[in-house]
Amino acid sequence: MSGNIYSPAPPRRRVTALDVARRAGVSRSAVSRSLTEGASVSAETRRKVLRAAKELGYHRNALVRGMVRRRSGIIGIVAGRLDNPFIAVALERLSRRLQQEGLKSLIYSGDAENDLKVALPSMIEYRVDGCFFLSNDLSPSAAAKYTKLGIPLIVVFNSDMEGISDHGDEVPVGAVSVDNVEMSARVADLLLDSGYTRLAYLAGLPAATTSRERRRGFEDRLAVRGAQLAAVAIGNFNYADGLDAARALLSAAERPDAIYAANDLMAMAAMDVARREFGLAVPGDLAVVGFDDIPVTANAAYELTTIRQPIGEMIDTATDMMLGFIEDPARRPLEIRLKSELVQRGSTARRPASPRPNGNVAR
Repeated sequence: MSGNIYSPAPPRRRVTALDVARRAGVSRSAVSRSLTEGASVSAETRRKVLRAAKELGYHRNALVRGMVRRRSGIIGIVAGRLDNPFIAVALERLSRRLQQEGLKSLIYSGDAENDLKVALPSMIEYRVDGCFFLSNDLSPSAAAKYTKLGIPLIVVFNSDMEGISDHGDEVPVGAVSVDNVEMSARVADLLLDSGYTRLAYLAGLPAATTSRERRRGFEDRLAVRGAQLAAVAIGNFNYADGLDAARALLSAAERPDAIYAANDLMAMAAMDVARREFGLAVPGDLAVVGFDDIPVTANAAYELTTIRQPIGEMIDTATDMMLGFIEDPARRPLEIRLKSELVQRGSTARRPASPRPNGNVAR
């Protein structure tokens, strides 16, 4: 047989903890203790183990580098319900940005308040370097559980840090949100200027800062202009509860002729109920405004007027803030508000003027 036949080299054997122990001249258990933060081991033994592990390439990129720098390279993300397209898009963008920064994500989604009980033990176990909350329904007292453990956190979409920093002492806490009050005042102006007079508010979760801010901006501007809020119903930021809330509003004896919803899912629910169950024309009989500008709102079925949050800028701002906290834990808490945009579509077209008493205008 010819001697030119190529014989591939055998695959390289994976380096084990026992290899590290032999190189360092310590026991296998000493390696385990040395690579476990807080375990009882002498400084000299830990130094030998870390040097041997680095030389052999034993989990160099994750474990050893993390021990040397006292970082895990893992960022926790507790997201809201992913049936909200806005949260789903935000989660995808944040995960991609963290990946670009060479960081890994540990993700939990669902009901933000209840999911904390599930997420927190894993955040501790994996020793996350920081945590994001992508939610507008997270209370300060719940978030404070993280700061008590020394985990830097940033709340995105929810501006209420009062109570979090108080619990967190010197742990960095940040928030990135938008100008909820100012934009909600613009919604009130738009509806009043378009001829609508009985304006209702479709609220999110009662404890959510975003929902309270949007109501305040809306209601305060109505008062300035000599009007008042006709009705309020709670839709909890989701489509199903939004249907029930809109149904209650439209069943009232004095039915509203305009609804401002604290997010797009509830606004879409209001439009669906108005058309299918009450036979109302949008915007002829009812104007509807939402908040977020999720992609489906631009479709012909809705043409929803809404507030567009700068989601890309919000994620980049929050990520830069987190990287700063990790590099310098002594940084002061930050609260950043970005500018959003009122996007006018067909759901708030100007309402026809009321017929004159003499009947010259056709009804």
